[in-house]
Amino acid sequence: MLVGLELQSAVRGLTSVALARGAVAVAAATAVIIGVRFAWIFASTYLIRLLDRRSQQRLRRASARSRVMSGVAGFRGAVSLAAALAVPQVVASGEPFPDRDMIIFVTTGVIVVTLVLQGLLLPRVVRWARLPRDTAVEEERRLAETRATEEALAALPEVAVHLGTDPQVADRLRLEYQEHLHVLHTNGEDDNDERAQRFDQQYTALRLALLTRKRATVVRLRDERRIDDIVLRQIQNTLDIEEVRLSRREAIE
Repeated sequence: MLVGLELQSAVRGLTSVALARGAVAVAAATAVIIGVRFAWIFASTYLIRLLDRRSQQRLRRASARSRVMSGVAGFRGAVSLAAALAVPQVVASGEPFPDRDMIIFVTTGVIVVTLVLQGLLLPRVVRWARLPRDTAVEEERRLAETRATEEALAALPEVAVHLGTDPQVADRLRLEYQEHLHVLHTNGEDDNDERAQRFDQQYTALRLALLTRKRATVVRLRDERRIDDIVLRQIQNTLDIEEVRLSRREAIE
């Protein structure tokens, strides 16, 4: 909105000759800033490689395709226009600031060209770059879940003794934690990852389906007058909570 308002204001203050000169300036400025960005991205990469020979640095190296994508993704916008609008309208003597309309015209022109031209090219460049899938979040989540489960499993005997928990309950929980750890450890490979995800989805779907059977059973027991409405509502509340938890888990998966 601000670009549109300022651009038409600047155009009204320029002659046709000045507009033609401004269009050339827009093309030149756009070429320069895009060229400088590409030059900096590639030059800084090779400079770092020249100065830093550590093995850790080699692991962080990006491909040439990804650097090209970073160069195309360099849009210009609010900061550039804010700098242009910071130019005062008049000088100390009260006269108009020279070529202020030209400065705003060129700045907004560069913004429009980079947003439209580079923005339209970016999806194609991203597909051309063939970047690998980012698994950093999944790996960090797997690490957090694994460490948390391992430490909880290690603390389980002490906590169970402190709470006076029945050994059968502790054994059941230990088995669930061990199964969860097995799934987390086998998630490292793609095939196992898909299998584990499919296992979780089927597990959630099966539990949701069985909840329907549980509801029908408690309603039937109430109809047979083997339980009253108070017990029915208590069990239904428990089943509702479990259903909400499973539905949220299914949505996340």
